[in-house]
Formats: sequence, structure tokens, C-alpha cells
Amino acid sequence: MLLKKKKLGRAVVAAILSSCLLLSGCGGKTNPQPNSGATNDPNNAGNNGSTSNLEPYEINAYFLAPQCKDLPLVQEELNKLLKEKINATIKLNYFWWDSYYEKQQLAVSSGEKIDIMFSPSWWGFNDYVAKQAWLPLDDLLQQYGQDIIANIHPSYLKAPVVNGKLYAIPTAKDMYGTGGFIFNKALVEKYNFDINSITKPEDIEPWLEIIKQKEPDVIPFLSTKGDQQAYLVQDWHVNVGDVNVPVGYRKTDGDVKIINLLETDISQRIFKLSRSWYLKGYINKDVATLQDGTPIKKAGKVFAWTEQLKPGKAEELTAQYGYELVQADAWKGIEYYTTTPDLTNSQLVIPRTSKDPARAMMFINLLFKDKEIKNLLSWGIEGKHYKKVSENQIDFADGVNADNSGYYGIAQWAMGGNQFLDYLWISESPDKWQKMDEFNKIAKPMKILGWTYDSSNVKSEIAALATVGQNEVQPLSQGLVDYDTYYPKVKQSLEKAGIQRVIDDCQKSVDEFIKSQNK
Repeated sequence: MLLKKKKLGRAVVAAILSSCLLLSGCGGKTNPQPNSGATNDPNNAGNNGSTSNLEPYEINAYFLAPQCKDLPLVQEELNKLLKEKINATIKLNYFWWDSYYEKQQLAVSSGEKIDIMFSPSWWGFNDYVAKQAWLPLDDLLQQYGQDIIANIHPSYLKAPVVNGKLYAIPTAKDMYGTGGFIFNKALVEKYNFDINSITKPEDIEPWLEIIKQKEPDVIPFLSTKGDQQAYLVQDWHVNVGDVNVPVGYRKTDGDVKIINLLETDISQRIFKLSRSWYLKGYINKDVATLQDGTPIKKAGKVFAWTEQLKPGKAEELTAQYGYELVQADAWKGIEYYTTTPDLTNSQLVIPRTSKDPARAMMFINLLFKDKEIKNLLSWGIEGKHYKKVSENQIDFADGVNADNSGYYGIAQWAMGGNQFLDYLWISESPDKWQKMDEFNKIAKPMKILGWTYDSSNVKSEIAALATVGQNEVQPLSQGLVDYDTYYPKVKQSLEKAGIQRVIDDCQKSVDEFIKSQNK
């Protein structure tokens, strides 16, 4: 997912978070042993072994997922399985794009007892690590995560390592992403658009004009707070942390130079394209405030939007939204690279406030082995929300559809674990996971794959830059302002906030990493 470099990045409230972490004792050590002195044998607990020596425990978990009316029913079914396997129950907290970031920030800063959290690289993961909000997981992984180790590419477990310690368990899924477009298939066919002809983002502009003129009830291009900026530049460069902090590097085979991403040629190109599309009426007028485009997409009132693509992405979204969609890369003839953010854009962490980190790791471990648990989270209850049409493909249960399902629209990639365990929707290709495996082998690993930026030396600057990004940079992404006249003011704010110090500190970290790899 940044990449899912996502919508909604926010400024980290550094002072509040830091003080609350100190008040809640987050800087101290946490005992990795599960309650009741459970065995250290990873094959005993969480792997269908004995749970007789484990006391009952409720796991409090935060996921990026939509509110679903049948969530209590899914949770009840999940608890039946977890009681048997690891003598635990779970409280599922689901928050969607419009609220997850803030809910996470509040929960962590308040010192709430939390055992598992979705914490991708593009939503301040590094900053939370710098504030010691997340536990290091190396020992827990070795003791209670053997199914994780067995079912994930080793590169994943090198990616969320900061200062030699592992702080997250990534989702096993696509290992890189390409920026591109999702189109309403019915409209593509109605106007005979050739999506295979796209070589650059500008190529779809004549189509947007046709949709504007001939489909007045349809939004030609849907943007949630300017999210196309992240997707259309992701094939070219990488943000090193919070999406609102414009510090990163170009994708390359060579040495890595840390730069201000707002000044690259490709960033300027997409900023100016967004401005043009907004002025021409292709982009929705509420782009500055729209945080969740899901209802509009589900209603079929949009022609195109941007996503991070992979094999079968359109089919996944077809299952999510209930009508046929097709996909196309935004760029053709370019080199693809695997970067650390590609491997950390969907991952689960264990906060320091957890009262039983070992049990939390046992649950994450199950997501890499237990197909029943994984698909319960992804699709709901068999017979109620879905039915099997073959061994590994599913459809809506009888009498159920996208509009009336009580558990639907889940972003499976954000649920953690091994996505290759997920059932495939009837609209998806039966060989999707084989294609995904082949897709993962295309990209070249960058020289700094495995490097993660520790921003603890520049915490105040990061917070200040995030504020500038949220308040001053977003209008550029949204197409509301002209780059050439507006950016000089933004640059002054960035310089005042300390962007050069962050660039220098980040470059030093990169150089030290490269040096360590060459020893």
C-alpha cells in the first residue's frame, strides 16, 4: 500500500505524545513473557498447541477498516477460535480513512492499553519509534512468531528495523507498487477508451473532457485531499517518513541523495497537472475536504481515480465496490525498484502499553498460518457474508450484495498477516497469487533496501515540517493553487521549520547505512 502513501497524513503532535508516553512509563522495559508464565516454545502456543498454561487475555487491536454493522458478530466468531488456539479474546477497533490517523494518535498519547496496531511507514511510524511508542519485536518474533518467519520473504523483516531493532511485522503481499489509474469499466467500454495506450498521466485528459461533457452526473477524476500526487510520483521517488514531510530520495540504481521532494521535476509536473485538471473541472470541487471517497466510488459516480497498483487490484476493488473496474499503470517503459517503504506500507506493531506482548505476537503469528482466522477478518462469516464457489474463490452469500452486507469493504492488505491466505473473489483471476509472486520478482532492490530513518535527532523539526505539509503543501496537491506563484512561500516556511537540518541528518543516516553494508 505506499507505498501506499496514503491520504490523510497528519502532523505528529510531538509534545503531547512525548509527554504522555513518559507519564505512562513507555520508556521502560516490558516483559515479553505472556501472562501466567507460558512456555517459551513457539510451537506450543499460537500454533494449535496446548493453551492450558495461558490465562485468559483480551487483545485490544486497532485496524484500518470501515465501520461494519456485523463487526460484533465477526468478533464473536473470531473469539471462539482464539480461545481455543491461544486462550484469548480480541476487541476489534475499526477506523477508516477519515479517522484512523487521529484515533491512533489519541489512543497512543492517552496511554491506552493497546496490544496491536496498524502502523504503516507513511503514517508516522518512524516518529512513533523515535518516541518509543512501539516495542522492539526481535525476541518476541523468535519466541512466538515462527509461522511469520516461515511465511514471509526475509526482506520484509529487514525493512522495519531501526537502529538494529525490529519494530513491526509487515504484511506479506506485493513487494513494490506502481502508481496508476482505476477506471469505471462500463464508461471505458461505452466510449471505447484504450487504457493500454496510456504512457503518462497526461494521456487520460481527453477522456476526462469527454466524461465531463457527456456524463454530467459523473465526477471525471475523484481526488481525496489531493491523493493523486502521492500515487503519480511514487514510481519516481520515495518519502522517508510521514507523508506530510517532503524529504526523500529518487529511485535509482546508484547512490542515494536526500532531497526536498517538492522541488523535483516530476513533483512539479504533477502539481501543475492537478492544477490544470482542477481549473478545467475534472477534479471534484470538494477535493480540499473530502477524506473518504468510498461512498462516491461505491455509488459508481466517478470515472477515474488513482491507486497503488498490483496484479488484480481492479478486481479487488470490484469486489469492494460492487461493479466492474479496470486498471492501467500511469507510466510505461520505466524501471521498477523495491524500497523499504514498499515493504513497510502495511504492518502491525505492538505498543509499549500492551499488558501481554507475547499474546499479541501469538495473534499476529496466527495471521500468517491460520486461513480460517485470516479470512474471517478479511471477508466475514461464511454462509452469512460470503459463500464458497470453489476451494479458494468466494461470492456474496445468498441474498447478500454490496449494499446490504453487514461486513464488507474491508481493505484486506491492511489486516496484516499473509495476504496469500486470502480467498479470491469470484471476479478475481484464480491464479492471482501466482501472478503476484511473478510481479514481486520484477523490481530491482535499491542499495538502501532495509534502511529506515531514525528521526529522533530532529523530532521538533519533523513536527514543524509536518504542520507545514498539512497546512501549506496540501493545496498544491489538491490543484487549488499555482505552483510557480505559491511554492516560494511554502519554501520559506519549510526552511524556517528546519528542512535542511532534516535533509542533512537523513543523508548522514543513509551514508552510515551504506558504509555498514560495505564492510
